[in-house]
Amino acid sequence: MILHWIKRFFSLLWDGLKVVHSLVFGILSILIVVAIVAVVAERESPEVPDGGALVLNPKGVLVEQKTALDPAALLRSGKLPEEVLVKDIVDALALAKTDDRIGLLVLDLDGLTGGLLPKFERISKAIASFKEGGKKVVAVGNNYTQSGLFLAVQADEVLLDPEGIALPEGYGMYRTYYKTLLENFDVTINLYKVGKYKSAAEPYFRDSMSDEDREARLGILNAWWSAYTTSVEEARNLTEGSLNEMLHDLPNQLRQVEGNPAQLALKMKLIDRLMAADERRAYLRKLAGEDEETGEYRRISFEDYLTVSRKPVEHKDNKIAVITAVGGIVDGDAPAGGIGSSSLTKLIRKAYKDDKVKAIVLRVDSGGGSKTASEIIRRELEYVQKQGIPVIASMGSVAASGGYWISATADQIWALPTTVTGSIGIFGLIPTIENTLARYGVHSDGVATTPFAGGASIERGVSAYYGEIIQEVIEAGYSQFLATVAKGRNMTPEAVHEIAQGRVWTGEKALELGLVDRLGDLEQAIEAAAGLANLEDYSVWYVEPEKSFKETVINELMAEIIILREDSRIDPVSKLMGHLKRELEFLGQLNDPKGAYVICTECPMNL
Repeated sequence: MILHWIKRFFSLLWDGLKVVHSLVFGILSILIVVAIVAVVAERESPEVPDGGALVLNPKGVLVEQKTALDPAALLRSGKLPEEVLVKDIVDALALAKTDDRIGLLVLDLDGLTGGLLPKFERISKAIASFKEGGKKVVAVGNNYTQSGLFLAVQADEVLLDPEGIALPEGYGMYRTYYKTLLENFDVTINLYKVGKYKSAAEPYFRDSMSDEDREARLGILNAWWSAYTTSVEEARNLTEGSLNEMLHDLPNQLRQVEGNPAQLALKMKLIDRLMAADERRAYLRKLAGEDEETGEYRRISFEDYLTVSRKPVEHKDNKIAVITAVGGIVDGDAPAGGIGSSSLTKLIRKAYKDDKVKAIVLRVDSGGGSKTASEIIRRELEYVQKQGIPVIASMGSVAASGGYWISATADQIWALPTTVTGSIGIFGLIPTIENTLARYGVHSDGVATTPFAGGASIERGVSAYYGEIIQEVIEAGYSQFLATVAKGRNMTPEAVHEIAQGRVWTGEKALELGLVDRLGDLEQAIEAAAGLANLEDYSVWYVEPEKSFKETVINELMAEIIILREDSRIDPVSKLMGHLKRELEFLGQLNDPKGAYVICTECPMNL
């Protein structure tokens, strides 16, 4: 009887706490909504100045999909992720090209902090398309990063501060190696892999880069650097090879201009004019007219322009669904900026259950992750194909390892020439600290009914018997990977093996090898999907997960905070901490139930 009343008491207490939680959140939600409404009400609705300038002023890193905002992380760090959707920039430029209200495009790239070359190539093409409308493009900046310069050279005029820098550096990929550190702490790294180029775990058992990893990475970087220099030299009418010649003779080149990088950029014809900030402002007022209220040149940012100019998508009788798969692949659910086997398959089902959807385009920007999750996603796409709905895989900057796995059996695979793809290999990684504990007198012992039970433990290590089992799983997983690719690409597993073994390729090389079908960006992939579905009149539907009221409120609040934030730059200490955080997150993402991973750590993350 007493136990019954105790149970009843705690049950009522729990119900009461849930009611209080609901009430508190409800009140907070109302207050937040009121605050958002108040902030929005205070902000004037943006207006497009007639004949003024559209300012392309992205702040942060270029991405295919923004990372889900985590309020708790925001409270801990006090910083917001600065990310810019490539699609937003491309859409703004396309709209402004035919908008009579826009007379000028200004590229203000000081706040652009990073992104991978294929994303910049897409924007560069959009700027070139804008120029075809006969409107002037001017780039302004205190400095141009290598990526910023890649976009700036598409302008009719490139202006730089006399104290600025506008010199490319080249591409580099470096890793931090922990072999000696781990040995000093007696940490054991148990590695199981297939493929001589699969270098994901090298930092844990080497102190330097292997020849195979060096070869694979340099192959990608050389291809990217060739694409970069060719694009810049053509845009600025420079002699082929002139950028490389300058960078290999940089000390002497700087001596000739008394050590002034801005003068060197001018001499090399990477820029057109040196102008201080006040001179640039006066020049832009002359081009776009003066705003009588602010005294600045008449302009609107691309984000504000999209707010007032982008129209809702008209859903027609036939639709092509575009599903974005960005980030590491994990089992279960993953927020935006990650790929979860459950969350992504939900989006796929949401698309094919819509009777109006006649084709699906999977936009992939991922270096992979869990082997099990990758196969679950691929099978869901295969089921869609069996229902008579064509599936096109469109590769962004990176679609390698697990990113290639989920694309392998699509009806067509599209990639950019500089896309990083392939990395067809697999590995398992189990770090253990039995030797570390033993050093300090800590030991583990026990009994089990089979040699499999308890065969792997962080405090006891991995037994030879258990290790043999893991290696068998890895070998089988690699065979499955080869068979999957062979099936999707109409090749034999032996032929796939010759170009696999964890090796990464550019999209251009992958086309030669038969790993992709066509070279082109998302727009071309969508057109191809329409062709496979025999569609002439259709709308494009970007499939997004349904958001709860709580998520909607949080996202709205975070969006307002981002709009009102002060401009910030990433300091060197934050960069270092971010690097270490990514290293630890790599281990934290290893959640495959079989311990098998298809991850491309050779793939560039952000150069």
